Formats: sequence, C-alpha cells, structure tokens
Amino acid sequence: MMSSYLPVTLSSIQADTIIGCDIYLLVHDNGKGHYVLYCKGDTVFENGKREMLVRKNIDRLFIGENDRKKYSKYVELNLQNILYNKNIRPNERSQIIYSTATNLIQDVFEYPVLRNIERSKAFAYNMIDYIIRDEKAAYSLLKITSHDYYIYTHSVNVAAIGSLFARNIGLNEKDLKSFCTGMLLHDLGKTRISPDIINKKGKLTKDEYEEVKVHPAMGVKILKEAGNGLKDEYVIILQHHENCDGSGYPYGLKKEEIHAGAKIVRMIDTYDALSTKRSYSNALMPYDSLKKIKNEMRNIVDLNMFKRFIRFLGGYGW
Repeated sequence: MMSSYLPVTLSSIQADTIIGCDIYLLVHDNGKGHYVLYCKGDTVFENGKREMLVRKNIDRLFIGENDRKKYSKYVELNLQNILYNKNIRPNERSQIIYSTATNLIQDVFEYPVLRNIERSKAFAYNMIDYIIRDEKAAYSLLKITSHDYYIYTHSVNVAAIGSLFARNIGLNEKDLKSFCTGMLLHDLGKTRISPDIINKKGKLTKDEYEEVKVHPAMGVKILKEAGNGLKDEYVIILQHHENCDGSGYPYGLKKEEIHAGAKIVRMIDTYDALSTKRSYSNALMPYDSLKKIKNEMRNIVDLNMFKRFIRFLGGYGW
C-alpha cells in the first residue's frame, strides 16, 4: 500500500490553485504509517491549508501513483513560479524539472499535435531561463539524469546535458532556446519506427538500418504535419546523425557542412546512449563512455568540441 503513493514537495504547489489530483498526508499511528486525504484534486488548495502545513513544518505531501501525469501537468502550468521559488532546494527543483519534462515528452511522442509541441517549446524556454539564472542548476541537473534508457528519458538527458554544455561554450539565449527545443524533439521520428527494430538486441539487418535512417526526416515531417511554427529546430533534428567523416545519415554531410548545434547533439546523443542502460547493453561509467568515443568513435564527432565537452564534464566532477 505504501508504494502506491508518490512524494511531492509542498513548495511545488501554489496557494489558491486547483491541482487536479488528490493530495495526501502520511500520518504515523502506533508506529504504522497510513495516508490521509488532505485536499481533493477538484477543489482549491487554499492558502489556509498551505499555511497550516508550513506552521507544522510539513513539506512532504503525497499523490496517488496513478496521478503522476496529472501532477506533472499541474507543475508544467506553474513552472515559472517553481523555478523562481527560493524555498525549493536546487536538487529538488531539478528533479521536478526532469520528471515534468519526461512526462511532457511522453505526451508529445504519443500525441504529436500542435498543443503538445507548443508545450515542449514553452518548457524548453523555461528550462533555459533556469539554467541561465541559477548557477547551481548545472550540477543538480547533471546529477539527476536517468541511467536507464527510454526514448523519453534519453530525449530529456540530451536536452539537459546539451543545453548546459552549449551554455558553457557561449551559445546565446535565443539560440539556446531553439536548440533545447530541437534536442527535446530530436528522436520524435522514432515513434514511426517499429519498437522491435528500435529495441533489437542484435545487429540490425540492412533493411532495418535503412528504416532507422529515415527517423530524422520523419521527425521534421511530423512537426510540419502538426502545423507548428518551429524552424531553427529542424536542422538539429535533421542532422543529429551526421558524422564528421561523412559516414552519417540522412545526407552524408562532412564536418564543415554540419550545423554546430547538430554536432553537439550527435556527440551527446552518443555519450548518453553509452552511459545509460539499454535492453541490449549495460551502462558505461562516464569516463568509459568518453574513452569509447575517443578510441572507437572519433570519426563521428568534432574532436575540438569533444575536448571541450570532456573539460565541461570534468568541471562537475564527472
């Protein structure tokens, strides 16, 4: 019974708002814990309810496990308030951002309609504002990236690490925002490819590989079909599998022809794939992932950029 509830922080809940899911308190009685309904999801979480918890020094609330998405959507709508709330610890704030992004990207990939794509763009813009404003953001975001590979968590990992690195090497705010949006959506085209191919443990056949190679163009096609206003993001999605020696796809571009942002995504996409656990391979430690790229995959990356990426990770103790 205990495992059917998830903890949330009081600091993430705004006074006088409707949360959309029931909120519980964990109460201990004779050494046993049980959950007590504190606020119904369809009623206003009044300031008086919030103040009473503050007075009692209660910051940890709970939601039903099945309400995870409802809570994430609530957080998404109130994200700016959460990002600017100094009462939320940096690690906790980053965890809220990460889990919200993962649920958001799942929605986008399952239903790539205009409304969801616009949500991903708004989220990316907020995340960049957070990274620029909060100097502790980098370390806390790096610490909570997932080490299990799922298409949603992978997209968020690439966007988080990529945005932090791009900020580190001097990308301006406007470019960072479109870059982050492109990274969140870079694998959207894989939703049109059979999961059996995407998750295959062994080597792909020639026909299977040819099918995989269409996913960058397919991602852009999906976005255009949705009728969104994205533009600068397309090049990130189209070129994120181009290799500096010309062996990549879909166009076989060489180093000087590849967009700088796409080079970053290619590098971090590879790094994250190596350092997360997949159905057919165990996760490598960060150092071993970098070593494998250097020794076995150096043809795919811009080596000068790769050296800067190593220094960037080293600055955070990786």
